[in-house]
Amino acid sequence: MLIETLLALGLAGHALLPDVADLVASKQARYEPESREITNWRSEAIDALEPKAAVTLAAFFKAERPFVTRCVKLNNYWCIKSARWNGELATDGEGHVGFVSADHGADAAALLLKRYYLDYNRKSALDIVRRWAPAECNVATGIGGMAVLAIRGIGGTVRAQYLASRRKGKGNVVRYTAKSGPGGKPGRVSLSISLTPKTPQYRVPSIAVGMGEKPKPATRPQPLLAQKTKPKREPATTASATQKPMVASTCAPDEQRLRNYASRMVQGLGIGLSDDLKLYAEDGKPLPNLTQVMLAMSSFELGTLRASPDLVQAAIERATAKLEANVRAGQPQER
Repeated sequence: MLIETLLALGLAGHALLPDVADLVASKQARYEPESREITNWRSEAIDALEPKAAVTLAAFFKAERPFVTRCVKLNNYWCIKSARWNGELATDGEGHVGFVSADHGADAAALLLKRYYLDYNRKSALDIVRRWAPAECNVATGIGGMAVLAIRGIGGTVRAQYLASRRKGKGNVVRYTAKSGPGGKPGRVSLSISLTPKTPQYRVPSIAVGMGEKPKPATRPQPLLAQKTKPKREPATTASATQKPMVASTCAPDEQRLRNYASRMVQGLGIGLSDDLKLYAEDGKPLPNLTQVMLAMSSFELGTLRASPDLVQAAIERATAKLEANVRAGQPQER
């Protein structure tokens, strides 16, 4: 009943304010840095997002919260970062792309999934999300089995350096205790970290900025070693097929987030989080599961809103048509 009421209000607003709709639709797409939005996002959202009631309220009555996220305002319903995509208009402060249209955003999402699946050999939902939306921290195994905690920027804050300068003694020590929750659920992790001004820094990968990950065959990930020099940029580690020992870390909530994301991707497909998603054939042709996975990923990224099936299906049809045209012309497929 609530949805019907909201939809009626939205349609009433559309009837009362047709000039506003026409004005928004006719605006040339440009990026507004102060509001961090593409100027035509409202007209794009009305055509490309669901549920229509919430989109209409956001577009015509400016009821943006809590429906509208920053990626909606960028015509980027999969929250993709910059890699010189077709239709890329600008980027926000965190590198998320502002697309000229929702169609360009959907095309980029389909192409990025194709690269992950075929070029980078990321076949499962977990493999993909660990690069698509990586955790903010990670646990690496160093020499002698010592756990090395890598947290983005922890040693670079003014507060951390002050505490390090006040501590007596030598050596860096990480102490942590973990207490499980009721019923075996993840519990609370307490940390005690001693830092010095020369604490080594660890780079944590982020999603496909410039498509930095290089194609490679699937290999078993190797342990990371603590380094005193700045390490080279590396791609995110793919999930191993073998079970790893449980290690207490501050990443437990983020790991659960990734598993929730992957669960949403495989929902209704009858496969597990580490199973082959079957997104593309070897010749690059999209397979039926791609539609469901793209819809699920958009829903997880946007929260209340989600890309419409028509938007996703149109992007897949354009990708298929382009592939067939390249085959007829004898050109290699785009990846």
